[in-house]
Parts: sequence; structure tokens; C-alpha cells
Amino acid sequence: MARVGAELRRQDFVKATVKVIAEHGVANATTRRIAAAADCPLASLHYVFHTKDDLFYAVYESLFELPQQALAHVPAGTTAAETVAEMLRQLVAWLAANPDLARAQSELFLWTLRNNPEMASKIYSVAIETTEQAIGRSVGARLDKAALKAASRLLIHLFDGLLIAWSTHRDPERLKVETETACQALSLLIASH
Repeated sequence: MARVGAELRRQDFVKATVKVIAEHGVANATTRRIAAAADCPLASLHYVFHTKDDLFYAVYESLFELPQQALAHVPAGTTAAETVAEMLRQLVAWLAANPDLARAQSELFLWTLRNNPEMASKIYSVAIETTEQAIGRSVGARLDKAALKAASRLLIHLFDGLLIAWSTHRDPERLKVETETACQALSLLIASH
């Protein structure tokens, strides 16, 4: 039997954890259930991830990168407001295409906020910084630092709100209308700078 490298095993556990969280929630994402979903021995899970917090942080990092990849492919609009609004549209398109992943990400963040506020603060800071960088790459010098920070925070807040709404109603037409309203709000903020 061939040995599986630690990095490959790590990826298996991250994927299995996302699946378990999407199906059973964070509270029921036991290491035993995760190891079974990865079709690996429980001891391997504990070897690769020393604590459940380490595993959950790795999962959150992997989930956070997925919607951020959508931001990398946004074409620049004629104005900074149009560009950033399109970034939100792309994130929502990712959400609609990956509702289980988005819900698992949200649920994991809320669990972390309750159980490890310091880690939640770190995760939120990384989200803000990464979003600021993505917006900065797309709009260049068209936004000053204060506007860039305000736009990235509002974009994250709007996305999180749309995620909650979408998880509740699952109506694609309603999501489209709500997204356009959110894009207008984001555009108005940017235009005011």
C-alpha cells in the first residue's frame, strides 16, 4: 500500500470537513465523522492536525480562497464604482453556484466567533485585507486608502448579508434583485469618495 503524503492527506481532511459541516453543521463535525468522510484513520487526522481549531482554520482558509478567486477575474469597469459593484456580483454568482460551501464558511466563522474570538478576529482581518488588495488591483489609484477600506468592508458586509438571505429563501430571482440593490449601495459609497 502506497503512503499518502501529509499535504495530500491534509487536503483530504479539509474537503471531508467541508462536506461534514455542510451536511451536519459545525457542532456535529466530530473528528471521527471527518476521518470517516475522508476514508482515513482517525489517528491520521490527529497526526496532520494537532487540534480541531487547526483543522477548522485550515478549512476556513481554503473556503475563503474560493470566493476570492472570483474577484481575480473581474474586468475593470469604466469607474471604480462599476468595478467594485461587479466584484460583488461575481462573489454572489460564486455563492449561488456553491451554496453549501458558502454556508459552511459562514457557519464555521460563527462557530469560531463563539468558541475562539481571537481566531475569528484574525480571520476577519485577513478577509478585509485580502478584499482590499483585490479591489486595489482592480481599481488602481482611483480610490484613496480610506475609500478602499470602506469599500472592502461594505462589500464583505453586503456579501455576508446576501449569503444569509440566500440561505433562507433560495430564490434566484430574489437574490438577483437583492444583489443589484447591494451593488447600488456599494456604488453610492464609492461615488461619495
